[in-house]
Amino acid sequence: MKVKTQYIAPVSLWLVIRKRFSSTGLFIEPAWIGDGTQNGPLLFTSHILAAVYAHMRNKYHGNDDSDNWRVMSLQEFDLLGHVQGCGGKLWCMMAFAAVLEDTNSLIVKTGAPRIRYVPLEFTPSKGAAAITISFPQWVFDFIRDEFRSIGLPDYFAQLEVVDEMGDATLALTCKHAVECINVCRVPSEHEQSLWGVYDPDGGVWVSRGESVLAQGENPRHLLH
Repeated sequence: MKVKTQYIAPVSLWLVIRKRFSSTGLFIEPAWIGDGTQNGPLLFTSHILAAVYAHMRNKYHGNDDSDNWRVMSLQEFDLLGHVQGCGGKLWCMMAFAAVLEDTNSLIVKTGAPRIRYVPLEFTPSKGAAAITISFPQWVFDFIRDEFRSIGLPDYFAQLEVVDEMGDATLALTCKHAVECINVCRVPSEHEQSLWGVYDPDGGVWVSRGESVLAQGENPRHLLH
């Protein structure tokens, strides 16, 4: 594997991408998310979450989307080139959980699962040709605290084990994560926002509800 992005982080990071062919050649397009002001590619802290996202997006894609999304490691993707191609500045959205309708249902309203993420502004130096991206530690401390709040204090360690799985074991793990959760296409209004992750040790989705914040109250809790 040719390493196109070198980075420093306590966990492996993943994207969901598709190939697009145009008059200028092949373009690797990552899944983006945003609110119109803060927009950028989703960087998943969990291979399982990325796989679930890709599966659901392929299955429930809209007429203006496609069904050829797949998981790619960040190392294989040229993040610097992508940023430079987008004007030299964008937001990296650190995705760590799915948004749920209830404890048994993912929300997939508009063709892609709703995701819980932390936005990080990324503006590399102009003319940079090769860099090692050091993602700020506070992001992972925050995410670790979120996992701890749902009873998974060692979830990062679980994700490391998943990253070491062979292809067949990983495929079965991701398949079970998809099969043991329902899909809600018409979410209801709730006083609480419910989010969760798949626990590979327990073979179940683990979730937590919390009060819905006013828009802009806490920029670290953004939902798609």
